[in-house]
Amino acid sequence: MKKRKTKFALDKVEESVQTLKLSGSRNLKSIFRDLLSLKESLIQLSSIDLSKKVAEAIEGSLSFLDNIERKAATLENSISENILKLNQEYQRFKSESKELEDERRRFKTLYELSDIIYSERDVNVLLEEVVDSIIQITSCERCFLKIFDQGKNEKLALAKGADNAGHSKIEEKKEAEHPKENLIEKIMEESAETGNAICISQLLVSNPDEEREDSSPNMVSILCFPLKVKDKVLGVVYLDDAKADSFFTPDDAALLTSLGERVGVALENNLLFTELKESQEKLLEDLRGRFKFDEILGNSPQMVEVLKTVADVADTDATVLIEGESGTGKELLARAIHFNSNRSKKPFVPINCAAIPETLLESELFGYEKGAFTGAEQRKQGKFDVANGGTIFLDEIGEMSPILQVKILRFLQSRQFEPLGSNKIKKSDVRIIAATNKDLLSLVKENKFREDLFYRINVINIKLPPLRERRLDIAPLAESFAVKFGKKNGKKIKGIDREALNILNHYSFPGNIRELENIIERAVILAQGEWITKKDLPPVIFEGNDFDYKIKVPQNYGELKALKKKAIEEIERSFLNHILSKHHHVISKAAEEARMHRVELHRLINKYKDDFKESRKPKTEVSHH
Repeated sequence: MKKRKTKFALDKVEESVQTLKLSGSRNLKSIFRDLLSLKESLIQLSSIDLSKKVAEAIEGSLSFLDNIERKAATLENSISENILKLNQEYQRFKSESKELEDERRRFKTLYELSDIIYSERDVNVLLEEVVDSIIQITSCERCFLKIFDQGKNEKLALAKGADNAGHSKIEEKKEAEHPKENLIEKIMEESAETGNAICISQLLVSNPDEEREDSSPNMVSILCFPLKVKDKVLGVVYLDDAKADSFFTPDDAALLTSLGERVGVALENNLLFTELKESQEKLLEDLRGRFKFDEILGNSPQMVEVLKTVADVADTDATVLIEGESGTGKELLARAIHFNSNRSKKPFVPINCAAIPETLLESELFGYEKGAFTGAEQRKQGKFDVANGGTIFLDEIGEMSPILQVKILRFLQSRQFEPLGSNKIKKSDVRIIAATNKDLLSLVKENKFREDLFYRINVINIKLPPLRERRLDIAPLAESFAVKFGKKNGKKIKGIDREALNILNHYSFPGNIRELENIIERAVILAQGEWITKKDLPPVIFEGNDFDYKIKVPQNYGELKALKKKAIEEIERSFLNHILSKHHHVISKAAEEARMHRVELHRLINKYKDDFKESRKPKTEVSHH
């Protein structure tokens, strides 16, 4: 706003000066014309035979008019000089205003860059923003950036040049290598070797077009500075400018050297983050290679941690409590623990505590003798007896009655139990894995679940995150289900198209993996072609304008904050989905239409990077070595 006001004021001053100049010139010319006309009339009158007194009066009038003409001429000169001085002052003020505006632009760019330096986790996007910002700050014509590995070999390279609008564009590599290009390499090598900036204000270099007769040397200004952390050089940035009125100064070198140190720290953090991510992916690959985790799909960081915990505890006898919402795959995880343990050759016996009436659950777990109760016509073996040597999975243990909780606690302490209607004590060597979709600790505080039992089963705690919190896993799970149900229904399903996957990524999945599986099965059955499309998805996904929450009246301030946060996140996701899809994920065009700086757009994309991974692919030419 201030920038527009300043420009408007300058334009008004310039307009006023021009108006004054034109108006003064017209008025003085009018005065001179009137004086000339009056003088001519008096001269003609003096040629007539008049009385002496009249002749003297005319002579005096002519003399007075000459005097006025001289004063008018002096006034004209004075006005011209004052207008010239005023114009000079205006030009000085305009130049100072431009310098201040340039400074403001530079500081604004530096501020925005400093923000993204410490938040961006994609190395390619970070380097692209650095080069773009340097071009904006210095108004240079070309900018080259190189990143080195530990052996000082080129790892990443980025080259850009400024177009007429001052924006960045990809610098195309020339087929032939000219002396100037050799010079660039030598300067970058020198800066990387010494760790110092190199600033050359004016350098005469030969024109690459040597075949032309009129080719002449160019005067180029060069600046090269390192990206380093302490004394370790991670890369270098080279920029040059051949404009006649432009050259780099030591102040530019000091500013960009300071910037280079900050970029170096961010770059090192990014490289460490990338190494950590690669290490995590390798860990997941190793885990899947060593253990039977084929049925548990997902590459998200949350699932890596879960599988790592499973791998650590599987081959032990420790009791495990799996917490997670319904449909997150708790039983699948319990099976993975059992079949990767030394009990894998013995039975895995699951029992859903919520699905069996309280009166029958005890008999299901511990068995009964013939005649133990009405209808007990023959002896029945209990689940603890069946699972001897193996694993028993108590699903939804939070639904278990207090009386039965006491008996489970007694078994955990003694590994002994009594079948209904029998006085004979039996022993069973079973491992217990329990699961719940409730907060057991809260139930303990409400006296709805025994505290001593909670601590007995909560030896190893594994929390399975809901599907909406690990959106990276939605696509691989959906694709796997599509192939699975395609084969089951005799259909050649190749996969899910991009639009349908994007819609699935924005849905909340209150039923988690189970709901996703049902959605894909329905889609496979309805699919008319080889690909599942948007029209094959159920209407529930599109309800609420793609928002994955339903408005409800919050009961306290905490719920209000959570609901507000969720609403804002979904609005931001919908905005990004619309603006990025409209411009085919071209960041510059999307930012321009959204009337926001591309750094701000990158920051917003980074916030939801799992949802908009495609948009973060750099649009520049980046070479990897």
